[in-house]
Amino acid sequence: MPSILNRLEKLKAKRRGIRIHDFSKLSAQSHLIMEENSRLADVRVRLPKADQPLTMGAYSYMREGGEIWNLESIGRFCSIGRNVVLGQPTDNHPIDWVSSSMSVSGAYEASCVYSSIGHDVWIAHNVVVMAGVKIGDGAVIGRNAVVTKDVEPYQIVVGNPGKVVRTRFTMEQIVSLMKSEWWNIDYAALQDLPFDDVDAFLKRLEEQMPAADYASVEIRNRKIQN
Repeated sequence: MPSILNRLEKLKAKRRGIRIHDFSKLSAQSHLIMEENSRLADVRVRLPKADQPLTMGAYSYMREGGEIWNLESIGRFCSIGRNVVLGQPTDNHPIDWVSSSMSVSGAYEASCVYSSIGHDVWIAHNVVVMAGVKIGDGAVIGRNAVVTKDVEPYQIVVGNPGKVVRTRFTMEQIVSLMKSEWWNIDYAALQDLPFDDVDAFLKRLEEQMPAADYASVEIRNRKIQN
C-alpha cells in the first residue's frame, strides 16, 4: 500500500475516533469493525474470510508486533500487549500427509475455527492464543503463555501450555460482575464508579446507569468504509 494512501486512511481513522498504525499490515480480505477509542498498533492482521469480520470494542488496544489470524471478536476495555498472536491456526501444515511442506502439499487446506476475546481481558506480552479458544470476560493471561483451551471469566492463566492458577475474585463477585455487564455503561458514568473496590462498585451498579453508545468504523480492503 503506497505510503501516501496509508497516511490518508490513518488520518480518516483518527477523525472517526479509532487508530490503526499501518493499514498496509491488514490483508486485502481482512474485514474489521472497530468501535471508537479502539487501537491497533503495528499489528499484522490476516483474517481468513472476508465475510467473517473481526469486531473490536471501545477502549481496547493491541500493542505492536502482534498478529491476528482466526479471530472473530475482541470485547471492550481489553489490554493486549506486545508480540501477541491471536487465533493461531493449529494445523497450518499437514502433519499426516507424506510431507508437511507446502511446496509439495499445496492442495492442503487448514481448518478455519475462530477464537474470541471477551470484555475487560488483559493479555500480557508474547502470548499465543490458539485458534478456536474462547477467552471469557475479565480473564488475565500471563506473559509468554500459550493458551490451548477455553478460559472462563475472570480466570488467571499462565504457562505453556496455559494453566489456571486462580480466579481474580470470589465466585459470588464474578457472577455479579458478569450480570452487571458494566462495559455496556456509558463511559462518562464509569468515571464516577469505585473501580478499586469490587463490592462498592457492584453496590453502585444497583442504581440506574446510562447505556453506552459507541460509533463503529468499518474497514474493508484496507480502507475506511463508512
